[in-house]
Amino acid sequence: MRPIKLQNNLTRKYELLKPLEPGHVKIYGCGVTPYDHSHIGHAMQAIFFDVIRRYLEFAGYRVTYVRNYTDVDDKIINRAQQSGISPRKLADDMMASTDEDMKAIGNLLPTHSPRVSQTIPQIIAMTQDLIKNGAAYATKDGDVFYRVSKKEDYGKLSNTKVENLRTGTRDIAGGAKEDELDFALWKADTTPDASWDSPWGRGRPGWHIECSAMAKEFLGASFDIHGGGRDLIFPHHENEIAQSESANQAPFATCWMHNGLLTIEKQKMSKSLGNHLLIKDFLKDWPAEVLRTAIIQQHYASNIDFARDTFSNCLNRLVYYYRTLRELDAIARSGNSVSNPDPVVVEDFHKAMSDDFNTANALAEINKHFKRANELFKKRTAPATIAAAGPLATALRQVGGVLGILQNDPVQFVETLKDRALKEVGMNRGQIEQLVKDRATARANKDFAAADNIRKDLSSKGIELMDGTDGTEWTVVPKE
Repeated sequence: MRPIKLQNNLTRKYELLKPLEPGHVKIYGCGVTPYDHSHIGHAMQAIFFDVIRRYLEFAGYRVTYVRNYTDVDDKIINRAQQSGISPRKLADDMMASTDEDMKAIGNLLPTHSPRVSQTIPQIIAMTQDLIKNGAAYATKDGDVFYRVSKKEDYGKLSNTKVENLRTGTRDIAGGAKEDELDFALWKADTTPDASWDSPWGRGRPGWHIECSAMAKEFLGASFDIHGGGRDLIFPHHENEIAQSESANQAPFATCWMHNGLLTIEKQKMSKSLGNHLLIKDFLKDWPAEVLRTAIIQQHYASNIDFARDTFSNCLNRLVYYYRTLRELDAIARSGNSVSNPDPVVVEDFHKAMSDDFNTANALAEINKHFKRANELFKKRTAPATIAAAGPLATALRQVGGVLGILQNDPVQFVETLKDRALKEVGMNRGQIEQLVKDRATARANKDFAAADNIRKDLSSKGIELMDGTDGTEWTVVPKE
């Protein structure tokens, strides 16, 4: 197993990963609240933790990865009422939609995908434990609250003093709290399809207790990594720690990892701004690997801003990757090159990823080896080139697979990417191929000025021509 260091947001230290169970890493990642179709912000978090899970397995660890659905929530109830359907119907439909989206963008299935609605007995039992040990109390109205004053280290994740904190909980209905910092574990409610019988009357769980119960059910009282967006540090994750440690009398997650936030052209995604991009809509215009590349070219903890040319640039990078793999495959076949992965590629990838899962540096290493491959093409018939081609292609596919890219057939994918990219420049294949022929004719007639003008005209439209021994190829590059 490969040693891995990571930034622990709980201790605020750079630490060596030491699983509680040797060789077995247990991860809990906060999933979506399914009241609408998933957007690319949801994709960002899901892709990062999918890659983290993949790399841990690549590095030799066994991984149990839990990613939940918060399918009982005020937003679901409100949206269902607006739509004239039951909360359960809405949640089920949106979970099915999200499952479809996650598969489409190349994410592996989590080991477990629990739902709040299927964990009610565990939530009630944990709430009862908290009441028994004095960490929670029920009101006459049927609400149950956690006593923040009973947790001496409350605020340790967000590194904020208790007196400076506010509950920030979601629309608590009814009930008198002992202290304004106390937060809801159970809410009195009779909403059909979104409420259950409990020792305190009909109601539903508070937001935070849901994740605590699901994490304990599938990972135990203590586990290795808890992940989620930076916006969840307070109050959600802070409250998870408090109630879990109070109920279980044990440490909760050893390490806390938070991904950054996503903006588009420096603005937060919003339907009112017209930049709220659903995964389904993105995939109508771009291959899934474009989205994955756009996300993993940044470190998971970084805030990401998708600028105007982000996706075009990523598309162009993928064209380059797949075109290179296509050539490596052809050279390898010409000399029956062995396919054991190039150890240098794999080791460079490990060095980047074992340093806090740094996908940005990992892509930089991959770029370096793609550049090396293209240098080899200058002597494509040399024995050294033929010998290197197979191992290099195998290794690039192997490490690319950890990132969830480079798994398609390169010949087919290059053509698909080119077709999609052409939409960006408003041209079709026939137009370009005719201009390529016209340029070849001009060159044959030694009319180099005309040939150069054709190249310049195409370049101004974002079309790059590449002359080789087998003729002229073209690809699409983003216009600045």
